[in-house]
Amino acid sequence: MKYTSVGAVVVFVVFLLTGCAELKQLRIETADQKGRIEQLERENQTCRDELNQAQVQLSQTQIDLSTLEIDLKKKDIAVQQQSEAFNRMQEAMKAELDSKQVALKELEGKLTLTMVESILFDSGKADVKEEGRQALKKVADVLKNIQDQEIIIAGHTDNVQIGGRLAQIYPSNWELSTARAISVVKILVDDGVDPRFLSGSGYSEYRPVADNETLEGRAQNRRMEIILMPKLR
Repeated sequence: MKYTSVGAVVVFVVFLLTGCAELKQLRIETADQKGRIEQLERENQTCRDELNQAQVQLSQTQIDLSTLEIDLKKKDIAVQQQSEAFNRMQEAMKAELDSKQVALKELEGKLTLTMVESILFDSGKADVKEEGRQALKKVADVLKNIQDQEIIIAGHTDNVQIGGRLAQIYPSNWELSTARAISVVKILVDDGVDPRFLSGSGYSEYRPVADNETLEGRAQNRRMEIILMPKLR
């Protein structure tokens, strides 16, 4: 009977030890699973963050594409406007083109109408004479239909320095070229061109197109340029 009790105790102890070992193993496995779950949750959160970032980038890309499409449409409209303006300007200024008083060219996204000094101004003056006003009215009839483009009025002179009493009004060719440009701007505005698209600049003698050593070259350099180009953004 004594041996039976001892055996029972041994069995119980073995059972208890086995249970403890299994419980310990279970706790280890539970801890491992908990750690794995936490890792999976972190990975899941990382995936969600990356997905959110990708969605934001996709939204921005879609916005950029929409903006690009709008810019391309505006560019197409601007190109079409310039092409139409070129054709209309050719028709409107046919007589002046034939007489070489004006020149018209379309290059690198810019439409440039060049008018020689003699059609617009008397020597040393910035007031546009009647012949020039009539020519500018034709130009205005074309430009007043232009939208969302820059119209730059650029005055140029030869390199002959201003002297005598005239120097009291225009100390240098800078003042003369700028005053002439502003005179043209005002006439175009009076004839219906939107002033928001207009600007006037004087370049004095520093952008010649011909040799200032000859009479013919100086005559070519004394000019007014009316430049049509897409607005800078």
